[in-house]
Order: sequence, then C-alpha cells, then structure tokens
Amino acid sequence: MITQFEEQSLLTSPTTSKILQFTSDNILICGSGNRLMEYNLYNNTVKPIIQTRYNVKYFSVYNQQYYSSVDDQFNILCNGKHIKSKNQQIKQIKHSPDGKMIAIAYLNKLIIYNLEMEKIKVHSNKHKINGICWSPDSRFILSWGDDNSVIINNVFKLRLYTDIMLQAHKFKIASAFFLGSNVQYIITIDVLGKVCLWKFVTDYVTEQYEARQKFQKTKAQHHLGVENDQSEYSTDELLYMSDFEKNVHKGRFILEKKINIKEKLVKHFAAIKSVAYHTSNIMIIGMKNGVLTLFKIEPSEDPFLIQIQSFQITQTQIDNLAINKNGNWIALGMRNSGQLIVWEWRSQSYILNQQSLSYETTCCTISQDLTTIAVGTLGGIIRLYDQTSNFCIAKFNDQHSSKVTGIKYCPSKQGVLISCSLDGTVRAYDTIRLKCFRVMQPEILNQLQCLDVEPSGDLICVGGFDPYEIYVFSLQTGQLVEVISGHQAPITSIKFIQAEEKVLLISGSWDKTIRIHDLYARGMKEGSGGDSMLHNSEVTALATRTNQIAVATMGGELVIWDVNESLILFTFDVHRDVQGGRISKETLAAQKNQNLKYFVTIEFSKDGQYLIGGGNSKFICLYDMKYRILIRRFIISNNYSLDGMKLKVNYKTIDQENKNIEESDDERQKDNLPGAKTFDVSKRSSKRVPVSVFNLQFTESNREFVVSSSEGVSIFGSAKRRQYFDPLDIDETVSLEEIQKQINQQNYTEALILSLKLNEASILDQVFNSIPVDFIINTVPAIPESLIVRLLETIIRSMQIHRPVESCLIWIKQILIDFAPLIKGSTANKKVQNMLQEVLKQVRLDFNRIKNPIRKCVNILEYLSS
Repeated sequence: MITQFEEQSLLTSPTTSKILQFTSDNILICGSGNRLMEYNLYNNTVKPIIQTRYNVKYFSVYNQQYYSSVDDQFNILCNGKHIKSKNQQIKQIKHSPDGKMIAIAYLNKLIIYNLEMEKIKVHSNKHKINGICWSPDSRFILSWGDDNSVIINNVFKLRLYTDIMLQAHKFKIASAFFLGSNVQYIITIDVLGKVCLWKFVTDYVTEQYEARQKFQKTKAQHHLGVENDQSEYSTDELLYMSDFEKNVHKGRFILEKKINIKEKLVKHFAAIKSVAYHTSNIMIIGMKNGVLTLFKIEPSEDPFLIQIQSFQITQTQIDNLAINKNGNWIALGMRNSGQLIVWEWRSQSYILNQQSLSYETTCCTISQDLTTIAVGTLGGIIRLYDQTSNFCIAKFNDQHSSKVTGIKYCPSKQGVLISCSLDGTVRAYDTIRLKCFRVMQPEILNQLQCLDVEPSGDLICVGGFDPYEIYVFSLQTGQLVEVISGHQAPITSIKFIQAEEKVLLISGSWDKTIRIHDLYARGMKEGSGGDSMLHNSEVTALATRTNQIAVATMGGELVIWDVNESLILFTFDVHRDVQGGRISKETLAAQKNQNLKYFVTIEFSKDGQYLIGGGNSKFICLYDMKYRILIRRFIISNNYSLDGMKLKVNYKTIDQENKNIEESDDERQKDNLPGAKTFDVSKRSSKRVPVSVFNLQFTESNREFVVSSSEGVSIFGSAKRRQYFDPLDIDETVSLEEIQKQINQQNYTEALILSLKLNEASILDQVFNSIPVDFIINTVPAIPESLIVRLLETIIRSMQIHRPVESCLIWIKQILIDFAPLIKGSTANKKVQNMLQEVLKQVRLDFNRIKNPIRKCVNILEYLSS
C-alpha cells in the first residue's frame, strides 16, 4: 500500500561533516547533512545509521557499537542520549581507544566523560581548543589551540603530575599525536609544514627543572599530609598505574628533532588542512591545493621523515583524512566540492570515488527496469545513480551549461535519456555507452522549462519561457518538427495523455490556462494553440491519467478535468495540506505566505488511484482519487538546519543560531548575488537552504516513488517483505469454497493467492484463466515473493496448452516490472531465472508453430490482392 510507504534511501552529498572515520572492520563512517552514513566498501552499499535534528558537525564511533555526534547547534547525541551543551561551542569529540571514555573539547575546556556521560575530569585552557588526540593506553590526551602549543593532559588524577606544555611552533597547530604504541614520542605539525619530534627523557634534566620539580613535590606532600620519608605513591596506586605514569614526574619532553616539509615539497606545497596517522608510523598530509603526501616516520634516523608518495588527487582542498586499521586505505573528504575518495595507496588505485550533488538537484527520473536513477542539477550536470547501492555510477561529460529543468527516460527505447535546460538545448543521452548522441535546440534561443516524451518515444516536446511556445522535436532525426504557440505567458508544464485511442499533448502556463493539442489530427502544420481551459490562477504543474488531467495552480487549488467532456470533475483545496514552515527572514507568517500554499509538482500513481504533490514545504501530500480525500502527508526531511522546517519561528533563538555559523557575514554575502534564491548545498553551514520539493515520479511497479528536493533525491517505498519459513502456507481460510467466493466477488488477487497456496493445478488453471487482462496490473504486485515460482509454472502450463500467448506475455511483463530487482539481484532466486528461461523457450516454440501458417496467409493475401 502506498499509504505505508517509508523513506528507503537518500542520494545526497557524501560528506558534509568535519570528520571521517574507519571502523575496525573497514566500514567508513561519514556525516552527510543530519545523518551518519555507513559505507560498506566490500558490498558496495551505503545506508544511514543515525539521524539528528541538525547537520552533523563532529562525530566519533567505537567498534560500530557506540556512536557520538555533535550537530551544528552543538547538541550532543551520545549512545542514544541527548545532551544540551548550553550554547557552548564544541570543537571535537572522540572516544578513547579502549572505548570506555569520551573526550569533548569545548571552546576553552576539555571534559572527559564515561559512557554514561558522567564527568571524570575537567581541564581548562586559557585559549580556544582546536583539536584533541588520545594516547594509545587511554591515560593521556593531547590538546592544542590558538596559542600554538600542545598540552599533555592526564585522564586519571596523579598527585605529582602537572600538565605538560610543548611549545616550538610559530603558526597554528594542524595536528599532534603519540608515536607508535607507547607515549615516549610525540609528533606535532603546524599548517606551514614544520614537524617536531618530542621525546620523553629522564637523564636530560637541568638543575632549574630539578629544583622546580622538587618544589612541586614538596608542595604536593605538604598539601596531602605526606611525610618526606614516605613513598611517592601507595602500593594500591602503583598497581593501577602504567609505567609512564610512574615515571612522568621524573623526566621531561625535549625537542629532539624538527624538519620543515615545505622544503621537500617546494612546488606542490600549500597550507596543511588535515593530517592522519597510522600505528605503523605512517603519516598522511592533505593540503589546500589537493595534494596528498605520505611520510614514513623513523625516530632513530635523520631525517626522521621519509617521503613515500606525493601527488595531486583532487582540485580542491582536502578537509578530512582517515586511514583504516590495516593502513592500506585512505579516505579523503572535500567539503567544498562534496567529494569522497577512498584511495589504496600501495596499489595506487581508487576503492571509492563519489562526487556529491554539490549543486542543488532540480529533477530526477527512474529507468523502466528500476535499476538506475538519473538526476539533473542546478549546474547542468546529469548523473546516474545505482538504485540498489545509492552510488553514482556515471556522469555525462557533455553536459548543459545551465540549470537542468526536465529529465525523462524514453518509454519505448531502452537506455535513452532526454533532458532540457535553461541553456535552450534538448539533449539525448545513451546511458549504455554513456554519451550524448543528439543535441536539439529551437531556431530562436529560448529558456526551456519543461519536457515530456511521447509514449512511442519518437517525439519530444519542450516548453519555453519567452517566447511562450512549445517545440516538437523528432528524436530520430533531431530536427524541429513543429512550433506550437497560443499561450500568453511562460509554459510551466507539458504532459502527454491517452484519450479515446488518441495521444494528446496538454500544456499549462502562467496565463491561467491549459491547452489540449492533437498533434496528429492537426497534421503538424498549424501553429495555433488547441482547446483552452481557464483557471482562477496561474498553472504550476500537470499530471495525467486515462481521460483525466490534474492541474495545480498558485491559488492552492488542485483541479481534476475530464478531457473528453472538457468538464471539471472535482476540486481539492490544498492550502492547508501543503503549507510549510516559516522562512527565517520572511516577514509574513507561514499561514499568510501564499508562496507556501501551492503544489510545484504533482504525479498520478500508475494505476491512477492516488495522486501525490509537493511544493515549497517539507510535506508530500497523498490523495485518494476515489474518495477524494487527503490520506497521508510524507515528510521529506527532519533536518532543522534547513529553512522553513518550523511552522512558528522563535526569534529569541535566531540570533544564537546565527552565531553558531562559522563564516562571517562578509563571507556569506559573497556567496550569492542580491536577489538570488538558489544555494550551494555543500555550503550548508553558511546558508540555510529552504526546504522544498522539485520533482516527483512513480516507478513502473507502483511500489516506490522518487523525490527530488533540497535534501537530494529520496526514494519512498514499502518496507522489504519478510519471508518466514512456512512449509505448507495453508490455514483454514484456504479452501475451494473461499476461492470460488472470491472469484464471484471479483476479488481476483485474493483468489489467485489462495489457489497458489493450495497449489492444485486444476484449480490454479481455473482461477488463472478467469482473471481479465485489465486486472493483471493490480494483481501481480500483491503476490508474495515466495509464490512467484508457482505463478510462473502456471503461466508456462497455460502457454503449453495454447492459451492466448498475448495474455501470458502480459503476465510475464508485469512480473518483470514488479520483481525485476529481486530476480536480477538475488542469487537465491536462481529458480525464478530458470523459470523465465522456460518461458522464453515456450515463446520460441509458439513463434515457430505459427510462423509458417502466417507466411502462407501473407502469400495468399498478396496473390489475391495482385
């Protein structure tokens, strides 16, 4: 049932957070919007694991069991518990290596919690903290900030220990970490490439340092009431202390070596933006110019940094770096371009290379076999996504130079994709060979706003912005066949419709009319518009089903027309149904803002029983056309970082939310020209993107629909059907009487399911033969997956007894439409594939049986007509 649809997957930017992290089993975790996404690089799949109310900024994962995240409003989600930070800025969050503690770096404070979020220790800092790093034994933690120094903080209280500060850098610290599995060496690196190697020693101590340590020891003993002849630590304390903790007060860290990697990378060096370290003493550096450099650290050698690789892997700065447990895979995140790369540095090959929808999506369409989703963007880019893995599988190099306004697969031509754009061109793509084979444009340059393809796939119709004309192109020749005029305002939508064995073209415009054009009856010669139907306000969207048209207007009306009679059947008032939240800078309340109260896109389900619509809000409305009521509202996003999510805006909190945005006002003003309403999705931290729906489409199986929105491309569908072990699948309701009763009541779906469960050949044939052809499209989707094999056996048996081949092939076609992903993608359904081969064999036998008689009839007719 469509009313039970849920969001199944989302195609969006691969990385928008400031962190990337590998788990112990090589699962890559990254933040995308308000979700944590899990990339399984072995199975080539991606799925969301956690969803928050705002965009994820920082996160930490330990063994795929404990998740912690911080959103851009600095709310903390830790192991399912929500914690408010009281508007304190958070700079980092990390789990300890043993998984027992969590360190959170606030603006100038470092707090260590246990897993129940109880405070263990608090460290204060005079300057802002920029980063933290745990020691391998989870007993010390490094922190660095704006004072260009690194502080070694202890986790557990030590009576004779004071925080150690390491100072040797003149510029901002990029990263710091403990070297190897012990804490004897520390590496620090600044943004300009100066790398320092610090070593803990006990024999290199000056007299001044000894005097200071002696004073600190005497002060601590006096404060705790310890006599001079007593031991420094008790026996119980020494039992739980590490070797380094026992001796840390007896020595100090010295700057043993330093090197400037800028001198090694003179041509390729730029400011360092990210650093990652592996326990095999491999350090990876990502730079502002997209250069990735790998070093091997050898403390005993001089120089202690040995360059392994250095090359430019991307054109934008590398914001995030992560390395897996084995040290073979390097994950790179580029937030400006929304790119995510996993690089295998030993073989120098890509494991994953995903380019995000960095430009806002404008339209989408799904292929007839339900395997590929084509997405058009604001920048004119068209990408193909795999419906199962949600990965981008192709990008067309021959792209539009402006916004893609329409995109659609040819109904009767496999692998042909048509798109139109504001650059005034219509392009036809071959999705198999991944190339553009046809470019069409009108004689007068015009911004094209909408597109539709004739059911036969021969004609392509597009609507213009100015002049207000419809252009008809031939896909076969690429020539402009006809120009249709008649509208007095920009054309917003065009659709083909099947009415009385004719194919008509319907167009809607801002002139408050829709027009009906019979292309073939007019002989493709006249240029005037067709029959006109007037509305109370501007037309924004069209949807068609057999003999009926649904029209959405700016006045908040949804009008259903009968094409044959040119009469209004009924009207929906959708003002309150589609009404969204208040825009933060909008002076009008949501209830009074007319821009939020109409549909931008509408679509009928394939059986025509339901209609869905979306507009400038987070809601997708589902209407039942039989009972003429709203039955459900789907929510496309729960991300409150988007604008327009709240019905009422609390202006007391707006100033505080704006303070949490990192970029300055001057930087934000440079992003868009005055009056611009479009935004770059990859820069969500600097702009609140308004939530809206741009495009909707049902799949051929009627089991899913795809949505293009400000969040990306979402797929809504029914939950995956579970299969339970049931050897007989029979109960008291499965009987001959019940089957006959369902047939008499014309409940053919129930009758067929009951007969398939009973699995009696004679009864199955009787029920199967009694189902009219018109009911096949609604019967097949309701069949359980476990009964498909029996249904195919019944079809083959009917074909063998010479039942009309046409009806049997209609059954086969509908099964392939509804169960194509199951049949194609699952190795457990080999039996279904074998049954389809039997069907193909039977079709060939039928063809060979009728081939010769038909040829004889043709020869006789040719002789008689000569």
